[in-house]
Amino acid sequence: MTSSYETGAIEIAKGVYAFIQADGATDAGFIVDKDGVVVIDTLMTTTLANQLMAAVRTVTDAPVRYIVNTHWHGDHVFGNAVLPSAPIIAHNTCRDDLLSEWDTHRAFLRDLYPAAWPEMEPLEATPANVTFGQSLTLHLSTRAVELRYFGRAHTRGDVVAYLPDVGVAFAGDIAFHKYIPNARDGFPADWLDAATALEGIGADVIVPGHGPLGGNAELAEMRECLALILDQVRRSFERGISEEEARAALTLGPFADWGRQEDRLPTLVGRAYRELRGEFS
Repeated sequence: MTSSYETGAIEIAKGVYAFIQADGATDAGFIVDKDGVVVIDTLMTTTLANQLMAAVRTVTDAPVRYIVNTHWHGDHVFGNAVLPSAPIIAHNTCRDDLLSEWDTHRAFLRDLYPAAWPEMEPLEATPANVTFGQSLTLHLSTRAVELRYFGRAHTRGDVVAYLPDVGVAFAGDIAFHKYIPNARDGFPADWLDAATALEGIGADVIVPGHGPLGGNAELAEMRECLALILDQVRRSFERGISEEEARAALTLGPFADWGRQEDRLPTLVGRAYRELRGEFS
């Protein structure tokens, strides 16, 4: 799967911008209000965080008023340490997981992205300092930004930032458009429920955590892909075959050309097996 989609800072509604990266790399976004900016995720390195802020500054000189972290993974939040000081908002568990997993997760990203490690290494842990459980609304001067929690999905604390006035949802890694979902810290069965709940709000535009812009149709595609995989994995589990055999037996049908199969399918199968064994409370 190649990046045959639009990238960069894209205005998807008046004052609402998606920051889309190529080749399925991490997406972010920002909302411009007359008295400040809300940044949605801060990316992984100093260079990427600065590129995001440069995009903001081509639109407005207003200060960053809030930063929202959709979840705790470093490719979405390490840039917290670089952006201007502002309240950082996330789910309760996002703060906890960023701190408890800091050393382990940095080592994982060092091995995954060795070329980026020199920029990641000096960044300090900068967790959310405003947290919530189910929902929180930011009342800006011209619009509301609804932060919603739909349950465990890609992590145990994924947050969606929804703008009801323009029908835009920044979904973080609940949504992977045209790429196999990354379930390294995920809860696959719960993820299906969270994706269904997100579909239910009827957003016109969904900014995913990775991949191109989309809407409910693209989110439904991802949910269907995940359901197709989990159904096959469940049947393999019930037959008593190994995770490796279950992975080898998978057929992706209409999703056969989706990216990141080699690294993400084994992880997804492994998490699904753990879930089926009852290891997640």
